[in-house]
Amino acid sequence: MITAGDPSGIGPEVVLKALTHRRLESSRVLILGDRRVFDAAHRRLRLPPLRWRMLGAGARWTEPRGVTLQDFGHRHRFRPGHSDRHAGAAAADYLDAAIGLWRHGQLDALVTAPLTKSSVALARRGFTGHTEYLAGATRARHVVMMFVSPHLRVVLLTRHLPLRRVARALTPGDIRVTLQVTVDAMRRQFGLRHPRLVVCGLNPHAGEAGRLGHEEQRLLAPALRAVRRARLIGPVAADGYFAAPSEGDAVVCWYHDQGLIPFKMAARDTGCQVTLGLPFVRTSPDHGTALDLAGQGRAHPGSMGYAIDTAQRLVARRRDATRT
Repeated sequence: MITAGDPSGIGPEVVLKALTHRRLESSRVLILGDRRVFDAAHRRLRLPPLRWRMLGAGARWTEPRGVTLQDFGHRHRFRPGHSDRHAGAAAADYLDAAIGLWRHGQLDALVTAPLTKSSVALARRGFTGHTEYLAGATRARHVVMMFVSPHLRVVLLTRHLPLRRVARALTPGDIRVTLQVTVDAMRRQFGLRHPRLVVCGLNPHAGEAGRLGHEEQRLLAPALRAVRRARLIGPVAADGYFAAPSEGDAVVCWYHDQGLIPFKMAARDTGCQVTLGLPFVRTSPDHGTALDLAGQGRAHPGSMGYAIDTAQRLVARRRDATRT
């Protein structure tokens, strides 16, 4: 299942581009969005004719093979590059419909195109992001953001926090839970029986035994001792590790830019986010709505395509594990 994200952003465009180049006749794919938005994007992109089924708002999806677009029929005129409260409400509607289908047992994997958080917050008070919204709706106790590419996996201990708040936001218990959720997911979803996690320090040179900071000793060391069933390597200096990231099945970073700057440089357009800890597979592109590119036909679909492919692989692995 794919949510179209912000109808004024690049979500519909990258979904169209990604699906045009994939053979999905044997899959069951439902896109939650607005037909008028997709039709306009399709005309701009001059893509081959779509072979999608169309489903009206509120109609029941019967899970046929191939691609189906459920049209929400929003009346507002969404302008590419100009997100607003109406675009935010539409993005939230798509997300709520996906959650409803999960509650009815019709969702194995969810791929979420990017939305504009500030626009959704105008329509849904308190909205902070996809990950938090899905965790609340599914009552998932602990969720973790992992970024995945063919050569690198990055896990974040915090998500979107100002840098000055990172250390204050964490306790040894928080770190331990994140590490344990990651270990369990690596075993269950990625098929790694004995996952190896490289854990970066917060401070330069991983604190230099307290000379450059005590967070590694005060927060990280107790958490590393408490995690079971995994090989944990750390704390290591982030700059040294990312210069040659050869060891480990995933690297754990303290904050957004510590992990995502090297990840995006390495992954380019072949990476996506995977949310660990949800009751279903959830992936998303590793970029935002790119309102400055919307409507121009220049958005690269690589990350969306990788998110779709990763979701399919993880669902297949989960099914294989269930059979055995």
